[in-house]
Amino acid sequence: MVSSPISIVIADDHPALAKGLWGLLEIEPDLRVIGHANNAADVMQRVLELKPDILLLDLNMPLSRETKTSARGGLHAWAAVKGTGCRTKAILFAAEMETQQIVEAIELGVRGFLLKSAATELLIDGIRAVMSGACWEQTKTVPSFHQFLRTKHEELTKRKFGLTPRELEVVSAIALHGMPNKDIADSFKIAEDTVKKHITSIYDKLEVSSRLELDHFAREHKLPTKDLAETDEYVKAIADLKIKPRHA
Repeated sequence: MVSSPISIVIADDHPALAKGLWGLLEIEPDLRVIGHANNAADVMQRVLELKPDILLLDLNMPLSRETKTSARGGLHAWAAVKGTGCRTKAILFAAEMETQQIVEAIELGVRGFLLKSAATELLIDGIRAVMSGACWEQTKTVPSFHQFLRTKHEELTKRKFGLTPRELEVVSAIALHGMPNKDIADSFKIAEDTVKKHITSIYDKLEVSSRLELDHFAREHKLPTKDLAETDEYVKAIADLKIKPRHA
């Protein structure tokens, strides 16, 4: 029985590069490019419409057609895609990547990493490896990738202190942005009572009793908080598509 080709969506805001990749990948009989996206909002729409096996995702891309290139545009796009529960697997690629960007991408479930200067053969190998269920890295940023994955997974588990993704977002809203409950509710499109329940759960898990103690705890223990400013911009960018990421 002949298996179906691996379907791929290329997400990159440079048309010439995307066109070149498309042509190179299409030569392979077991690979088939089925779409292209050039901004984070477009990525969300293409993945939901086409349901590709692999998303080849540029790290640096605009959040929407109206915005400039963002250093985290690709990560915002993938976070929203993951929120839909789709089974697409992502390979992140960029001119260069910092270790912290790789760590954040791993936390979001990205399975492969590639520098744009890499040979086409490495990209093809990476696509096949990720499709088979492996994690794959070709950036030379991380000397021993699998050991790095294990170590970072252990560190991240410890750093989360049992907090859910939503609770970490609430911690970010409080510790990084000083947002009151009503603003948190408006930002995440949830009820204010739900915010209060999240905060109670956070206090119980971290054994703190006030926002001041929470802020101190988050900084002292380096909780994996994130700046929500670009996240808000991204949510606005995809609002016109009538697509909302599913929050935990």
